[in-house]
Amino acid sequence: MVATKESITVSETGYTSAERRKVIAAAGLGWGLEFFDLTLVALLAVQISDDFGISLASLGIVFTAQLIATAVGGIIFGRLADLYGRKRVLTWTIWIFGLATFACAFAPNLAVFVVLRVITGLGVGGEWAVGFALLNEAWSPKRRGLAGGAVQAAIWPAYALAIFVTGAVSDWRHAFIVGAFPILAAVWVRRTCPESRQWLALQRGEGTATTLEPKAKQGSLAELFDPENLRILVVGTLVVFGAQYSYYVYSSWMPTYLKSDLGISADSAQTVLYVSAAIALVSYVAAGAASDHLGRRRTLLLFATVQFAAFVAFAALNLIDGSTGLIVATYFVISFGLGYFAIFGAWFGELFATPIRASGSSFCYSVGRGFASFGPFIVGYLAADYGLGGGISTGLIAVLFMMALSLLLADRRGRVITAID
Repeated sequence: MVATKESITVSETGYTSAERRKVIAAAGLGWGLEFFDLTLVALLAVQISDDFGISLASLGIVFTAQLIATAVGGIIFGRLADLYGRKRVLTWTIWIFGLATFACAFAPNLAVFVVLRVITGLGVGGEWAVGFALLNEAWSPKRRGLAGGAVQAAIWPAYALAIFVTGAVSDWRHAFIVGAFPILAAVWVRRTCPESRQWLALQRGEGTATTLEPKAKQGSLAELFDPENLRILVVGTLVVFGAQYSYYVYSSWMPTYLKSDLGISADSAQTVLYVSAAIALVSYVAAGAASDHLGRRRTLLLFATVQFAAFVAFAALNLIDGSTGLIVATYFVISFGLGYFAIFGAWFGELFATPIRASGSSFCYSVGRGFASFGPFIVGYLAADYGLGGGISTGLIAVLFMMALSLLLADRRGRVITAID
């Protein structure tokens, strides 16, 4: 019997409340813990560079290498999630970045450390889109933005934990040992989280859902790169590039900037980072909720405008040697503007069909993030002539670029996601 579109469509009520809670917990755990592992290098930059006997500018190579790897990992694992299932591949990605981060604690030299951070980046790059594909398919279309904001906000408790751990350890290697804890999350996800019902229904339409053999018609690469989807891939990738560049140029070097350029004590700098994390957490949830009412694009432009203004103020204050208090205040406003990141997961998920949802979303987010990986290196290079503040200020150009490109993406807020759409 040939399966029809109606016979394999899964309705919104196909998930129980308990299943949805497990899905949002799985997506939030994966995303938060990957950010914990990814941010350790930025928070421990001085100690790591001293231990390996390299300059901070040279350490920028590590930032760039691990972020380029996220692009590769996003492409690989996004595709695998469309072929073999959201839950299964989500656990693979968590295992990879958890074990690689743990191994970093025993790296004997910079070369080995870079290789391990590349492996970490592969797992990190795959996790985002796979977790959001599962969330998009399980959650209510009317509240999908809020759910996405809640998942995106999970990085900030993880960041606060990373700040605490890196501040508490006497040896930077101990913090990377703690980075192995995501493995426990992978075990929990594998045992308790439901698989996407839409993905399972798609398998029943093409064959059996229990085999690891890919299905011939299950979202081919040709479909991913057809003219309509190719346009979304290109524009979405460029939008993410602008967003991620603006984020990476200030987040990767801000802990160092606070202490070295502004002369803030280590304890005070840690407090500033905690406050920034709390502000961004609120911003993510607020932006996600707003996008359910205002639309994805309009909400992005709203928060990006706030961030652009703050970047301009930061650049001006840095140029005239403004007061430390005002510069820190602009940093807080930049953090609030990050709310637009909460929109990408739901937005991209609504732009692609179920057979290529993870592949398409992952390509946009991970490749955009990979291109932006040169941001920290550029800041380190510019720091020699213009200081870290001057390099960080280049983020304002990226924000403006992102805003302009976002106007070219369709807004499909509230789309009902089925197995075949």
